[in-house]
Amino acid sequence: MVLAGCATSPSGGSSQSVVPEPVVIDDRSIFLKMTSEASQMMDSDVMVDMDTLRAQLEKQPSIHLDLPEPTPLDPEDARKAITVVGGVYKCNRCTRWHVAPATGFLIAEDMVVTNYHVVDRPDHAGLVVRLFDGRVLGVQEVLAASESFDLALLRIPKTGIQPLTLGLPAPVGAKVDLISHPNQRFYTLSEGKVSRYFLRKHKDTPVPTMSITADFGRGSSGAPVLDPSGHVVGIAVSTESLYYNQKDGEQKNLQMVFKNCVPVAQLRRLIGG
Repeated sequence: MVLAGCATSPSGGSSQSVVPEPVVIDDRSIFLKMTSEASQMMDSDVMVDMDTLRAQLEKQPSIHLDLPEPTPLDPEDARKAITVVGGVYKCNRCTRWHVAPATGFLIAEDMVVTNYHVVDRPDHAGLVVRLFDGRVLGVQEVLAASESFDLALLRIPKTGIQPLTLGLPAPVGAKVDLISHPNQRFYTLSEGKVSRYFLRKHKDTPVPTMSITADFGRGSSGAPVLDPSGHVVGIAVSTESLYYNQKDGEQKNLQMVFKNCVPVAQLRRLIGG
């Protein structure tokens, strides 16, 4: 007889199976610590200012990286390579620094992928990256960017963390996971499928876009869309709500929310992989 939670050993004894305790995320602590460290960095004048980073968005259209072979990762390991990307700013009501969190992920131990629109913020003064292990690092430069793809590749100090690897394009119906920070709910995992590919317009240019059913929201921009092996197949970019009634600026009866993403092929084009 095998008891629940135990396994019988070859010698006839039993060994208790050990289930690791889940990591409990303290959202408030993450946000306050990130804000505190970002504020110290801004006040000590060690940050690259946002005007410099925004100017680099236009000057660094692409780069060539030698990417590693795809390495299977479970969600626990993949989470370690997912970052919080925070725009640092001051509001009109106080003199303190604030942080607006978005999402990104490591594609090399010193390179973070996020959305172009996360960086292109003239109301922000600097940009920091918070790692899963708690370290907060300043963004040093923009290595590559595409406004039409809504992608930016950022350099940070070396982290020593295993990055995510890129997968093959995911077909419609393929299962995907997404880990992001919706409205400061840090490291939230959602599941879904690829629902379709379609063309969106960017300045009258059609751009292929992927839509998924996995949930994400404000703060999820730049999050990796992962296949079952933990390979990146897309990047979260925006949501679009469908209402049954829309008249004179009033929206009623929400029906669907489309979750739009950048296909991995566009990231490969940006980095030459």
